Amino acid sequence: MNQPIFEKDASPWPVGTDSFFQPRRAAFWVLAALIVNGLFYTLHLFFMGVRVVPVTALLGLVVWGVYTLVFVQVFRTLDLLEQHPPEAFVLAFAWGGMGAVYFSAPANIAIQSLCAKLVSPEFVAVWGPAVAGPITEEFLKLAGVVLLVLVARNQFQTYLSVLIVGAMTGLGFQVTENLVHTVNASMHFPLENQVAPVFINLLTRGLLSGLWSHAAYTTIASFGIAWFLLHPEKRLPARIGVAFLCFALAWAMHFVWNSPFLEDLFDGGYGEMAVLLMVKGIPVLIAAGLFWRMAARENGTYLHALAAYFVPERELIQDDEWVRLGAPMQRYKVRREIGWTFGWRARRLKTRLQREQLRLIRKAGTYGRGAQTLRHEVAVRRLRAQLEPLIAVQP
Repeated sequence: MNQPIFEKDASPWPVGTDSFFQPRRAAFWVLAALIVNGLFYTLHLFFMGVRVVPVTALLGLVVWGVYTLVFVQVFRTLDLLEQHPPEAFVLAFAWGGMGAVYFSAPANIAIQSLCAKLVSPEFVAVWGPAVAGPITEEFLKLAGVVLLVLVARNQFQTYLSVLIVGAMTGLGFQVTENLVHTVNASMHFPLENQVAPVFINLLTRGLLSGLWSHAAYTTIASFGIAWFLLHPEKRLPARIGVAFLCFALAWAMHFVWNSPFLEDLFDGGYGEMAVLLMVKGIPVLIAAGLFWRMAARENGTYLHALAAYFVPERELIQDDEWVRLGAPMQRYKVRREIGWTFGWRARRLKTRLQREQLRLIRKAGTYGRGAQTLRHEVAVRRLRAQLEPLIAVQP
């Protein structure tokens, strides 16, 4: 694994972490300018919708906002937001929802127009989304991940730190695309009803498609960027090859999703459509899950190494807690079992204890033990003192 900054004559771990506010780096200004440009474009589209279908636009904004918060809460439950400060996730989401969306819309139209001239309008009507969408959208989303890495390179020490930014970028694109599609659907809805299109799109694009949509594609493509970054010992052609293969896999899955493959086997009813979406989407979810699992295991190894070096005290991280450091689902299972057995307060204390332990490890890995980690050490001891009396005796 590449460790870009080392502490002299001490530990082989990074000391000091780049902020995502880097006005001296060109990548920061490119990222900021393109996000702001996309913001004006997105607001223009949204306010056009407000003028025509105001109920749909405002209700859609609320519904898709809540949808976003559900995904973010899942990440928090798995302790994944400990990888970066909040501004990283805001920037990633903003790039996906504004920067990438702004460029992909005209690029898709241009590619489909070219295909209509080179092949036929009939071909574009059937295959246009499959040809244009994956080319422009996967490239642009991944470009945002690369820009974020260039802005704050030593924020990205593990596979998971890259994948979570990729997932947030894909989520931003997905949510903005869904909001625009919801407004457009309402404009052409056959009934005088501005509420129904919101919940129909939430069902089809949010629930039936959301788990294997843009967030999953960008997660898969981002794994190649992570491998490129964290294996500098490999030859450059091999690193480029892995990055390209991951991008190609994401592109292929997006292509199949947008294509008319398998549609002739289903009659177009709501039930049949749901089955088709699952048949096309479940392989994407499985692939993204496998990449995520590999990243989580590598992240666990990294956490164990940091904890063993910087936080050897067992009163701060007990043996059973140390074993579960690299397993977010196991940590969640422990919290859930404590809640069932000892009550909600005990579960909250255990959740806060786990988070403070992660923050202690990461702060120690960044700055070393000292003033930067003292408040986390105090918090761990205080939370343990509050939790132990609650779980010492069965109720």
